[in-house]
Amino acid sequence: MKLWLEKIHLDLKVIWKLSRNQTNFKENFIVHLENEHGHFKSEIAPNIRYGETPDKIQEQFDEWSRSISINEISDLDFLTKSLDQKPLFHSLRFGIESVFLSMFARASGKTLRDFLNLPLSGKLETSFSMPIIPVNEIADYLAPLSRFKSLKIKVNAETASDMLAEIKKHTNVKLRVDGNEAWKDLDSFLRFQDGLKGMNIELIEQPFPSSMQNEYKELKKITPYKLLADESIEDVGDFSELASQFHAVNIKLMKTGSLIRARNLLLEAKRHHMTSMMGCMIETSIGISYGMLFGGMVEYVDLDGFLLVKDEPFKLVKENNGFLTIAEEF
Repeated sequence: MKLWLEKIHLDLKVIWKLSRNQTNFKENFIVHLENEHGHFKSEIAPNIRYGETPDKIQEQFDEWSRSISINEISDLDFLTKSLDQKPLFHSLRFGIESVFLSMFARASGKTLRDFLNLPLSGKLETSFSMPIIPVNEIADYLAPLSRFKSLKIKVNAETASDMLAEIKKHTNVKLRVDGNEAWKDLDSFLRFQDGLKGMNIELIEQPFPSSMQNEYKELKKITPYKLLADESIEDVGDFSELASQFHAVNIKLMKTGSLIRARNLLLEAKRHHMTSMMGCMIETSIGISYGMLFGGMVEYVDLDGFLLVKDEPFKLVKENNGFLTIAEEF
């Protein structure tokens, strides 16, 4: 059995600017696992917000590989023990776990969906994302996106109002406003929120840092909008606390570090009467195809990361009129 990482450079179609950073490319890894059952692939999409860089991912993978015997990983229990023996970056843990689970499923004669006992999903309709861009570029950015019924708008506290006012001039589709922890106090956010009247706001995602739990609790009591947690939930979540701050959670495989944890978090959200989104980082269609497995468990889908990549290399997922289809089942 062979397991290795392949580093890939992904140029982006636009400058990807959030409230905390910006870039025009992404460096991810493809995880390869090869044995008598076939050649399996997954993806690692490092996120600097969690201290993940390509160099640190490779270093941690090399250390982990030296600490275990790959050929001894023959079942889920052994895999989990191997992954949990020391803390791994979430995206790295996901990449390793998912290729092994794909192999276990193939060896048992099942699809990965059936192996994980995930429900079938209907048509998957994704939103499409807009980074923080100058107001005078918004019309051109929106022009080719009329096929999407919802847009995810990245904002910062300084320009959010101007961006949304301009967006309103050009479209009335549902807007998912993503702050990426941009606001640092409740009053300034409430002033921004007052300017949203008359707009088709579907969700407001993570306006404050995850540490501002009291502000979230206060905001939830008074906001007319549905609040979505992103940075406030990673691989674990205190759902009694989350439910007091948010209406919904955004689950990303690169944050949870695990297909199994993602499934369990979605089930826990449902038990606490919270709705869920399956989200993504900037990933190729390999990573996105794993996220699509959870379409039957969520109310919202935001799996457009591969559409932001210039010349996406794998073509495993197709998008047509905002709907996603996968080329092959795991």
